[in-house]
Amino acid sequence: MMQTSPLSAEKHGKLRLVEQTDFSDHREENLVPVVFQEFSALATEFPLVFVRNKKTGDFMPSALMGLDKGINLYCQTTSWRSTFIPTSFTLAPLMVARLGSKAEDSEIVIDENSPLLSETTGESLFDTDGEPTKFLETKIDNVVKITGQSLQAVEICRYLAENKLLISRTLKLQHSDKSRRYEIEGVFVIDDQMLKNVPDKKFQELRDRGLLAMIYAHLVSLQQVHKLTRMQQQFDLKELNS
Repeated sequence: MMQTSPLSAEKHGKLRLVEQTDFSDHREENLVPVVFQEFSALATEFPLVFVRNKKTGDFMPSALMGLDKGINLYCQTTSWRSTFIPTSFTLAPLMVARLGSKAEDSEIVIDENSPLLSETTGESLFDTDGEPTKFLETKIDNVVKITGQSLQAVEICRYLAENKLLISRTLKLQHSDKSRRYEIEGVFVIDDQMLKNVPDKKFQELRDRGLLAMIYAHLVSLQQVHKLTRMQQQFDLKELNS
């Protein structure tokens, strides 16, 4: 069970952190939150979609990593199966409790029960004077940056929704006539027909905001569903024969 505490040299001065390479703790997340800054790299591997937070109604970009709810095809073993690792996988055991304009203005908490922490293995978090090591400073900067980008992603999604560029889709996927048929509901994509009919002024606004590259990366990424259906069929056959 996670147990968070404000990061401090007094309490965590002896701790070391091992860089995570095993992401099997995400094995039940078939939709993984991502940020727009990752889209170009992610689009070559995963279908990128938008999902809605049921509590807030806000949208968040996500990478689809499995067709069956609760099964991430990339995280069923301790070996990561892609060349690109979503940054949300690399932040543990650090989190932002309060986001400031700069890393030093933010409050960072640490999961004291994380298996990545020990007093004997990994990189030191603090030096002998109780100051953050370069390793820790880099980790904190990254956590703060990604947290800020995640908040930015919510705002961008609001803009897309307000301009009616997001449309609900039910993904009906099947690798072959003999394989299992999957229906994934509750996902949204960019409405390419609406995008084609966007007035010139609004199109210019999308370009000025730097959103066109993200939109095109998203649309191209949807072709990755074919690879995902193949992976899902292989997984289903393995489960059937085990």
